[in-house]
Amino acid sequence: PPTRKRVPLTRREIDQLFNECDDEIDETKELLDEATELCATINETISSQLTAVVQGGAALAASTTAGHSNTDHVIVWTNDYEIDRIEELKRNMTNRLRAMEPESRGTERWDKPRIAGERRRRIARDLDAPEAPPEPPATGYILFVGQYTAKIRHDRPNQPHNQTAVVQEISKLWGISLTEEERDYYNDFAEEAKIEYERMNMEYRATGTFRPSRFYMKMEGVGPWIHFRPEERNNLEKELATYETVQFPPRPPELDEEYAKRDAESKRRRKLKLKGLLNPDGTERTVPDMSLVRVPTQRMKEPPSITTNRKAT
Repeated sequence: PPTRKRVPLTRREIDQLFNECDDEIDETKELLDEATELCATINETISSQLTAVVQGGAALAASTTAGHSNTDHVIVWTNDYEIDRIEELKRNMTNRLRAMEPESRGTERWDKPRIAGERRRRIARDLDAPEAPPEPPATGYILFVGQYTAKIRHDRPNQPHNQTAVVQEISKLWGISLTEEERDYYNDFAEEAKIEYERMNMEYRATGTFRPSRFYMKMEGVGPWIHFRPEERNNLEKELATYETVQFPPRPPELDEEYAKRDAESKRRRKLKLKGLLNPDGTERTVPDMSLVRVPTQRMKEPPSITTNRKAT
């Protein structure tokens, strides 16, 4: 399949984009005029309504911190290039300084500093929030592994899944069977998906929500990544799109009983080993061998300091 390469915009395309922006601005002004007239009918002003919208967006963004007071992740744009650029540089320098000082790492994970005798709470990270945008694979190889793993699991429904063996098989396909053009397709896919993720993450950090991508999608929220538009998909992605589901059980249902017995036997033998009732060759014994017993190491407590009270003479 043809790869998607970035090409610089021509002067004509740039002028066309500016004209489209001007049209959007004119439409927005017309909508604001209509909103002003509607607010006048209910004895309200457009500024009061916009203030309510801004406050509601700030409350939504603050909800990503699990209700705590940390709002460092919220980025405020003033539409002034110089001010926004200075604030961006200040955030970047703060992050670099924090990375160079190990003792200051992780302080933003808590709602307040460490205070003796008081309890503090861990702040929910953006990556842990379910409403945060999903992060795409870092490389084209990882993206290809995810897609081909779904294909293998779909084609082998009656076989137990071994991810280690599957990855070894997929790695051979990546290095030998795929052409340079096909590998470039996945590498460009991963690079462009990363740029799209940065756009969604920036919007999410500023408003608490984001617009889903119109170029890439994660199948069923947990499956492999594919192109959103059918005409941009390769043959493997088109095949994945025809599957009824990409969520597969860890093993065939008829093997669940055998797996449960094997797991119970493994836990039983592990307990025997901890008690010294299992020989090195795997045979069981009735009398424990104390040399085989694993005793957990405990940290010895320091003896209490002895203080003497002397009466003042």
